[in-house]
Amino acid sequence: MEVVGRSRAKAIIESHLNDSVVYFSDHVRILKCNPYCTGVTYLKEHGVYQWIFQVNDPRENPITAVFFVTQNEEHLDGSRTVPAGPVSDEERFPDSAVSGRCIQWVNAPKVPDVPLNEKNTFVGQANTRICLYHLEDRRTEVHFETDITLDFELSFPLNLMPEGILKFMTEAVMSKIMQQATESMLCQVQSDLCCTTAELDASGGKV
Repeated sequence: MEVVGRSRAKAIIESHLNDSVVYFSDHVRILKCNPYCTGVTYLKEHGVYQWIFQVNDPRENPITAVFFVTQNEEHLDGSRTVPAGPVSDEERFPDSAVSGRCIQWVNAPKVPDVPLNEKNTFVGQANTRICLYHLEDRRTEVHFETDITLDFELSFPLNLMPEGILKFMTEAVMSKIMQQATESMLCQVQSDLCCTTAELDASGGKV
């Protein structure tokens, strides 16, 4: 059963754009702000990062999700163009500043051949965009959005439930978890760089 979770956040931080880019480019530091992340490693031989997340299912059995992503950056110019994401351009952030940088964590095109020995371990797909826009007074506007896809194998007795109902419930839980993780990340950013405002939203399912 394939499930999708989504979250997005927006914040104003008291940091110059260049300093903000350096901060958010630190892949490992940002991921370690996520309370569900139990490991993030750069696999040099494959040129990808490996994320390991762990949560408990409704019966308190641990579920491990593994993601393989690459990181890249691009300049955002005065066209107000934001890289395509899980929501429409109108819904995204219409009040964006006009120039900046976008850090993207993109699902790796190929899953590396690495051992995954844990029970209830699933390889998922993750795509995240951290778009940073220059503001006056040495401030930066941050747009953080992510979508995660997991394909679960249902076990007894969950496989007895109607898939549509179970899918809806699971996506709601996933998005709630992602929102909590985003809030934790922003709390750490607030501590490091001083956020002045923050807005959060989360949703599940495909658009």
